[in-house]
Amino acid sequence: MSTSRALSALFNRALRVLPHTVATALLVLASVSDAHAQGMTHPMPGAASPVSARAVEATIRALFAAAERNDYAALDTLYAGDSLTVIEGAGINRGWSDYRDHHLMPEMKEMKNFRYRPSEIMVHVAGDMAWAEFRYALQADVKGRAVDVVGRGTAILMQKMPKRAGDTAGQWVVRHTQTSARPRRPADPAMP
Repeated sequence: MSTSRALSALFNRALRVLPHTVATALLVLASVSDAHAQGMTHPMPGAASPVSARAVEATIRALFAAAERNDYAALDTLYAGDSLTVIEGAGINRGWSDYRDHHLMPEMKEMKNFRYRPSEIMVHVAGDMAWAEFRYALQADVKGRAVDVVGRGTAILMQKMPKRAGDTAGQWVVRHTQTSARPRRPADPAMP
């Protein structure tokens, strides 16, 4: 078969298949948009109950509250230990001790009147894994300068299985976060 005939046959096949592909894609987009508009989490095979989604959201809120209180003992129970990764801007920390000792503690020593609040938390749960997108606001005085930023973030969580007596079964811990921020603009929402 000549190249031009092969291309012609391929083109004709694409024209027959394309309308079906586009129609399928539009149906999928419509169903996802409808679920999103109704405030539903994205359904997945084997997805956990709304109770799990609330527990994930509570973990995200507890993480922000513990950071705002400068409570490292609480943060120790909310982060996934050595398997944690934290990306802020172009920087990365690997493991809770690296993040705590080389990022969080030095940063917190410089901040006074620290406020750190999440909002618009959207949770997705699939079995023992979950992820959440969120907005956040951060205000602090740093070296005599007022910092007031808003940002977006993503957190990946895993459900921790008990290893020893006293461990909470099914506790959600943060395995990864990625955040970015910019200075607050007049049109941005107030601190939550």
